[in-house]
Amino acid sequence: MLALATPTSQSRARLRWATPIAALVAVSVISLGARLAFLGSPCHEPCTSASAHVLVFDESYYVNAARVIAGIAPPPGAHYRATPAGDDPNAEHPQLAKVVIAGAIELFGDGPLAWRLPTILLGSLAILGMFALVRAADGGPWVAVGAAALMAADNLLLVHSRIATLDIYAVTAMIWAAALYLRGHPLIAGVVIGVGACAKEVAPYVLLALLVLELLRAYRDRATVMPGLARLAICTATAAAVFVGLLALLDAIAPPWDPLTHKLITGGVFGHIRYMLHYGSHQTSPHGPQGIASYPLGWLIDIKPILYLNINPQRPVPGLLNVHPQAHFLGMISPAVLLVGLPGLATAGWRSVRRGRFGAQDVELLGLAWFAGTFVPFVLLSLIDRRTSYLYYMVIVMPGIYVAAAQFVARIRPPPRLIWAWIVTIAIAVVVMYPFTPLP
Repeated sequence: MLALATPTSQSRARLRWATPIAALVAVSVISLGARLAFLGSPCHEPCTSASAHVLVFDESYYVNAARVIAGIAPPPGAHYRATPAGDDPNAEHPQLAKVVIAGAIELFGDGPLAWRLPTILLGSLAILGMFALVRAADGGPWVAVGAAALMAADNLLLVHSRIATLDIYAVTAMIWAAALYLRGHPLIAGVVIGVGACAKEVAPYVLLALLVLELLRAYRDRATVMPGLARLAICTATAAAVFVGLLALLDAIAPPWDPLTHKLITGGVFGHIRYMLHYGSHQTSPHGPQGIASYPLGWLIDIKPILYLNINPQRPVPGLLNVHPQAHFLGMISPAVLLVGLPGLATAGWRSVRRGRFGAQDVELLGLAWFAGTFVPFVLLSLIDRRTSYLYYMVIVMPGIYVAAAQFVARIRPPPRLIWAWIVTIAIAVVVMYPFTPLP
C-alpha cells in the first residue's frame, strides 16, 4: 500500500508546483501581449517615417540621445539635434540604456521596435524576477505569483516597461540582484547592481534595502549582524567596481557630452561621475514642487498623477494634429495595489518588532526593507535638500509594495469573495488605465 501511495504523493507535489508556474507563465504572456500591442502608436498620418512616430514623455530625451550615439541626427527641433554623432548628450545619466537602444536601432532601424523592445523584454524579466525574489525570501509559490501579477497589472510599471525610459533597466537589475543576494551569491548580485547603475543611478538603492533586511533579520533572530554586513560589504564593493569599470568603457564607446557648454565632459570616468552628482544636486524645488513634480509622501495616495501623453483626435492640440489612435499615457500607481499594499507594509512593520514564532517571516521583512531602503531616501532628499521628485520615481519602490500586498493577503486569508473582488478591481484598473483604452 505504501509503495502504491508514493507515486500519488509525488504527482500531487508536482501539481502543487506546476499550477503556480503555469499561472506565472499566463501572467507573463498576457503582460507581454499588453505591452507589445500598438507598439508603433501613436503616429502622425501618414505614418511613413521614424519621425512620424510620437515619442512618449522622456523618450524624447533617451531615444534622441540613442539616435546620436548611433550616428543618426534627431529630427529638426528635437532634443540634441546639434550634438556630434557618436557622443551621449544625455550625460546626466550613464549611457548603458541609451547604448542598448542605439544597438537596437542598428539592428532594427530607427523606429518604435528598436526604441521600445529592450524595455519590453526587461519588463518581462522583471516580472519573472519578482517571482524569483519572493521565493528566495522563502515566500510561498502563490505569494510569488501574486507579487509578479501585481507588478504586471500595475499601470505605472506597465507604462514604464513599454516606453523607452531608464527606470525599468534599473528596477530589473535591482530585483534580480536582491534575489541572487538572498540565494547566497553576493558577488554576482554586486555585478548586477553595478550594471544596473550604469543604466540609472538609483539602482544602488537596493543596497540600502538589503542593509535594512540584514538588520531586521539580526534583530528578529537575536543574532549578530556581522555576517550579514560582511556579505553586504562584498556586494557593495563589487557593485562599485563594476559600475566604475563599465562606466569607463561606456565613456569610451559614447563619450559624455554637455549640451549646455557644447563640450565633452573631461576628467575621465570620475569626471563623469562628478558631473552626474552635480547635475542631480541642482535639481531642487526650493519653493515646493512645480509642474509635474510632487512630494514623495503624496505618491502613496497617488497625488498628482502624470499625464505622459494624451492624444484625442477629436480635440487635437498644437503639435499633435493628425495623430492616431487615441491614447492616454498616464503615470499612476494602481489604487487597488496601494489599497492592500500599504496595510501589508504596516502589518510587516508591526510584526518586525516581535520575536520568536510571532516574528515576521523573511518575505515580510523583505517587503518592508525594500520599501524603507528605496522610498525613505527620496523623502529625506525632499525634506533636507528640497530635491525635485516625481511620481514615477516609485517604479523602484513598488516591488516592496507588491511583496507586502501579496504576503498580506496570504497571511490574513480573507474570504474568497473578497479576494476575487480585489482581483476584479485590479483588472478593471488595468483596462481603464491602459494607454489605448478609449476615454470620453
